[in-house]
Formats: sequence, structure tokens, C-alpha cells
Amino acid sequence: MRSLIARCVGALLLTTLLPGCNELGLSGHPAPSRQLPTTQQLESISYMSRAAGPQGRQVYDHLEQAKSCHDLEIAMRWNRPPDVKGGPFNGKVTYVASSLPAGLAKSTEVFVTGVIQAGQSMRSGGSVWSLRLQDGSEVQAVEAPEYTAKQEEAQQAGGNATMVHPYTAGRLLCTYGVYQGNIGMALDQHGHVPLVSALFAMDRRK
Repeated sequence: MRSLIARCVGALLLTTLLPGCNELGLSGHPAPSRQLPTTQQLESISYMSRAAGPQGRQVYDHLEQAKSCHDLEIAMRWNRPPDVKGGPFNGKVTYVASSLPAGLAKSTEVFVTGVIQAGQSMRSGGSVWSLRLQDGSEVQAVEAPEYTAKQEEAQQAGGNATMVHPYTAGRLLCTYGVYQGNIGMALDQHGHVPLVSALFAMDRRK
């Protein structure tokens, strides 16, 4: 795992070049979506708070309230429907549970949910994880120190914990971030896997 982390340092530096993400990818969107969550799905996350977004559209404003990765994805799909551009990068979010789509462009915003195979904090204060997706494929996620610090500050201010047992194998990690290409290091040290620079991450039991 130490070798895995060491080889992530260069990739981690990429995240420091990204623009700020004060809204964690949340914004009102100018065009209607045809891929919003169902009424039943929205009712299942009615415990999560909402507030008016930049354009007056109601969005879920405290993602850390999500009790599961499933609930977080519903909230994200409402805030950022996959068929509408928006957010700090004015792009679309690709939602990933199995392998990443073939030909996915570098710098695409993604929301990835996977089972933690291994994870560890870095001396710099950031974190790195190896995730197994539903189809058995592997993704590496790296969170830069500044984004880890933002989440910790929010928790200290009274927010819900985003990270509970973030390095425990078998738990789910759901993360919103930016795809950096097939440049991550596989957990077995043989070959490369897709790498995601995490801008917001949360671990949950399910």
C-alpha cells in the first residue's frame, strides 16, 4: 500500500491545479432535465435539507446528511442531472457504479461508488483509496489535503460526518470528482486503472 500511495503523489498534484469547488458541484441548471430522480426516490431522502440554489432552484445543500451512498447519489442526481451541464466546471456528471464508460474524456466530472479494497491517509493530509466497482473493475481515488480539510471544517462547525471509517475494507466510498485518465496504480501493482481526483468523498456502510 505504501508503494501505491507513493505513486499517487504525482496524480495528487493534479488536484491542486483544479479550480475551487465551493459548491461541491451543486448549482441550479438553466435547462430542464429528463433524467431526474423519481418522486419515490426523492421521498426516500426527504430527511435531507434543501435550499435555493444560485438560480432559485431548490437543491440539497448538506450532502453530508446522506445516510447511505445510495441516498447521496439521489441527491446528487437531483442537484446535477446527468443530462444537463452545470456546476463549477460547466459540464455534465457521469454516474459510475460499474466500469467507467469507454472513451470517457479526461477532466469529466464523475460520481463514483465503489467498495473500499484498501485506503490510507497520506503524510500530506490527503487520502488514497482503491475501489472495486460492481463489475469487479478497479478505480483509484485520491483526495487532496485541501478538500479533506474542507470536509473536516464543515464537521467541526456542526455538520454530519462524511468520513466514519474511511479506510475499512468492505465499506462503500462514494465520491464526486474529476476523472484524470487511466493513470492510477492498480492495487496489485500490475498495470494502471482509472484515477479520480476526489472533490467530495463519503464512506458509508451501504
